[in-house]
Amino acid sequence: MENNCLYKYTKIRENIWQIAEEQGVFCTLLQGNELAVLMDTGYGHRDLRAFVEKNIATPYLVINSHGHPDHIGGNHWFDTVWAVREEWDVIRHFEENSPHYTRREISAGSQISLGNLHVEVVSLAGHTKGSIGLLVPEERMLIAGDALNESLWLFNYGSLSMKQLYETINRTVHMDFDTYLCGHSDREYQKEKLYTHIKNIDNLKVDEETKQNLLGFETYSSVYEDGYGKSEIVYTLDRIFMDKA
Repeated sequence: MENNCLYKYTKIRENIWQIAEEQGVFCTLLQGNELAVLMDTGYGHRDLRAFVEKNIATPYLVINSHGHPDHIGGNHWFDTVWAVREEWDVIRHFEENSPHYTRREISAGSQISLGNLHVEVVSLAGHTKGSIGLLVPEERMLIAGDALNESLWLFNYGSLSMKQLYETINRTVHMDFDTYLCGHSDREYQKEKLYTHIKNIDNLKVDEETKQNLLGFETYSSVYEDGYGKSEIVYTLDRIFMDKA
């Protein structure tokens, strides 16, 4: 669907929307009967605030899942944006201009009541050191930003090691949810798909055939596919060895 603010969106559930940005980027809008949450703000080239306020009837919070430019670029449309403190320097690193909003701290473990829905902030550190997700128990869903994308990037400023990513995914599969949303898809994924990422890391491919140049980094791409789906992990070699230094 599309509205006059030029944003298309997919209704995942009656109260959960994936809002399409440019180049396959999605922001997630979660609407409770007393409060809403907008996860991420895209590139920021269009007035996301106008779209949100046209389509909801409650106050709302804006939360950054992590600090990459395709998820924080629209922060400037809003007065206040929340993020975990571990990610603040990543946000500053990628912000193109001095921010004209107030940054507020939120922490993993925080509980947010939206009225008929509740949200728990959980750490999904790996893709970046302060990546977070939102667990929604009433929907048995995890809103994961870029932390669990089908294609997982582990390079650039703020990303952690392969070992830390592996530990995060192993911990996440034991969280209490059935499906999850990612920052680069409008599909709802079954939690079991995370095992594909785990198997990919267990069988990580490092060879010249998978070497590429991505955003100025010499990266490698490890692809694994099974009955649950496909996993691609794009990484630099230092992310394998950084825990061994």
